[in-house]
Amino acid sequence: MTNTNALLVSLFSPAQIVAMALVAVLLALLIGLNLYMMYLNHKRGEHKMHTKQLQQQRDALMDKLVALRDGTYVHESDAEGNGEGKSVALVEEEVDTRDDDDFVGESEESEEQEAEIEIDESGKVIRYNRSFTARVIQSTDDVKTRYSELKNYLLSFENVRARISWRHELFSIGKRTIAKFNMRGKTLCLCLATDPKLFDGTKYLVDDLSVRNKKNPMPCMYRIKSELRMRYAKDLIDVVMAGFNTVRKETYESTDFVMPYEATQVLIKRKLIKQVGDELSDIEREEALASSEGIRYNRSFEANLRQSSDMIKTAYTKLKNYLLAHSGMSAQINWQYESFRRGKSEIAALTMSGKDLCLCIAGDPKKLQGSKFKTEDLSAKNPETSVPVLYRIRTSHSLVVAQQLIDRQFGELGISKVERMEESYDLSFMSTSALVEKGLVKVIEGEKSVPYTRQEEHAAPVIEAPAVGLLPEANKEEPKAEEPKEETKAEEPKKETKKKSHEAPKAE
Repeated sequence: MTNTNALLVSLFSPAQIVAMALVAVLLALLIGLNLYMMYLNHKRGEHKMHTKQLQQQRDALMDKLVALRDGTYVHESDAEGNGEGKSVALVEEEVDTRDDDDFVGESEESEEQEAEIEIDESGKVIRYNRSFTARVIQSTDDVKTRYSELKNYLLSFENVRARISWRHELFSIGKRTIAKFNMRGKTLCLCLATDPKLFDGTKYLVDDLSVRNKKNPMPCMYRIKSELRMRYAKDLIDVVMAGFNTVRKETYESTDFVMPYEATQVLIKRKLIKQVGDELSDIEREEALASSEGIRYNRSFEANLRQSSDMIKTAYTKLKNYLLAHSGMSAQINWQYESFRRGKSEIAALTMSGKDLCLCIAGDPKKLQGSKFKTEDLSAKNPETSVPVLYRIRTSHSLVVAQQLIDRQFGELGISKVERMEESYDLSFMSTSALVEKGLVKVIEGEKSVPYTRQEEHAAPVIEAPAVGLLPEANKEEPKAEEPKEETKAEEPKKETKKKSHEAPKAE
């Protein structure tokens, strides 16, 4: 080492040695920088290729949606089976069974997590609040299988994580929530972070939750009711994932998420079901006892009013008098709503949604966005409705706001006030049995069932026994069915058909 240093000193001056060392360091840095730039270029090329593939996938999905709207989409299985290569229409389509008149429903949270009223083994009526996990555990085997398959499909995408809360199960990429599962009744629902209007006119019959909540981050809801809908749900997931620039993992091992059935008392001990201690009203207790015997009630608008609270009855009386105190207005009560007309044109309607009194009125819902009137747009589900603006009356303050809304909308329509004496309407309370006798409640009889228990695969057909009453729908005479002979098989009872009307919405 000493000889080497001496040789360097003899050949180069100290300044030259320092310069050479600096040049060597710079060369090493340049080589490292070049290697790093090559790595970045390689990654950039992969990113461009990945982005291009995602863009092609997104374009293909959008083209598929457009073809579905136009009715020219060719299913892959149909195309393979068609040797001549002719265009084949999509045969496997789902029939839209949604009721066009069923626009006024419960609020989103109450529909997701409403406490169920049940009767235990001792005959005591109890109110339960079930978590999402409990609802899945006590659901049918078909629901559990679909839940497991769709959860695996969501988790098969890169960077997707799942988290279960009391009401639902969330799926997120980083801090962005892209999907969630919840249970509505006994139906598994998938909510996605995409615009529901993308699927208008397609086979994907999604529900738009933004009608009730404009700030909902996942407004596109799809109800998983069958195997066909489960396959369609995967198509919807593909559209969402393409929007978030993520693809499926090359290797993913599926997990069995099917949970075995457990009794209610076991789930209470596991703290997956809460027993709510609120006192039950006589009507709720009567409904629970009737449900345990397989009996359901179809209540008319008048029946719901008679069994509502005093505040709702007062609000109804004031609103009806306020609406009729305008020129040319007349009222006509129907089974599920009361219509207010001016000539032949329907201007407003009153209906019941759960325990809420709802005012539906003519006008443009978009003009009321951002105002003090917290209204809902019914035209999103039924463009033909004549009263698309919906406002819920729950308190005395909301009654005052409803009257201000009437003044605003009637002012735009040029409908002026007139002098009119206020009337009092008989809305005295009546029991369910009395309403059945009066024809304001129809009794629907079926097989006895207990909520959240395993049922037989083939349930008995539902038989509806309409009562004779004062309303037009209840007074229609039906032909008497002949009694079947002992040796002949009885004809299958006819189910009541709903009379569709685009004039006013109806409550669930």
